[in-house]
Amino acid sequence: MRGGLAAGGPADLKCDGCARHFTVSGRQIDCVVSGGIIRECAFPARQFDQGRPPPSDPPDRTFTGPATPRTSRRHLGVLASRPAPLDVLDWGCGTAEYRPLIEALGHRYVGVDGAGSGADVLVDVHSLSFAPDTFDHVITNAVLEHVANPFLAMREVARVLKRDGVLSGSVAFLEPHHHRSHFHLTADGVMHVLGDAGLRVEGLWPQEAWLVFDSLATMPGPLSWPSRQLLRLAGALEGVIRRRHLHPRDIPAGRWLRRKASGTYRDELLTITGQVDFVARKP
Repeated sequence: MRGGLAAGGPADLKCDGCARHFTVSGRQIDCVVSGGIIRECAFPARQFDQGRPPPSDPPDRTFTGPATPRTSRRHLGVLASRPAPLDVLDWGCGTAEYRPLIEALGHRYVGVDGAGSGADVLVDVHSLSFAPDTFDHVITNAVLEHVANPFLAMREVARVLKRDGVLSGSVAFLEPHHHRSHFHLTADGVMHVLGDAGLRVEGLWPQEAWLVFDSLATMPGPLSWPSRQLLRLAGALEGVIRRRHLHPRDIPAGRWLRRKASGTYRDELLTITGQVDFVARKP
């Protein structure tokens, strides 16, 4: 919608690009598409391996400001490492908790969601109402698992990203089903979905403090209280012993009790993490 809106009334905007009219309420524009709009997606009919980026340390120490429960210091760190000002899209913004944190970094913020008062623009994420190459950065927190078609949704993100723009965010993996979640993605699933959109994944990390044990013990669901306590104990035990080789097969290999390489440790945690964090770039 950049540069393409003309006033059509006190509560109405007309897009010069598509000639559609959009409702404005306060500072919020409603751009949710009608159910009659059809989008087609073509996919290669073959199995292939996207591979993974080389092991790297997540940018956990870059952002030193305050954070809130529905924001991620890791992904604020990715954004803090980039020069301001940037045009930043909060994809699935909810109550827009990222807004003051991103603006405090000197960036311009736009939040989108399908409903709620926190968004600047109400959209269906499968059809974003922005021109191509609009944003320098897209940030998202545990939204991708809730969309109906992750491939189409990520293609839309790639479309509105500028060249060399960055997408940073997270997606559920071994969290329990929640809020009608559709597609929980493995690390390889993240590579596949983002790669299909033409994005190059540069970082892929587990959430070390949010493994499957933690998510099952904490999130709403049918598990009993005793089971949740056992899961918490299992999670604490894994946190202590996971960094060293303790499997019997490590004894003849001469690795018993040795500290695991960082890449091995990361790959193991990626198989049991509640959420997967990722950073990707548009070439």
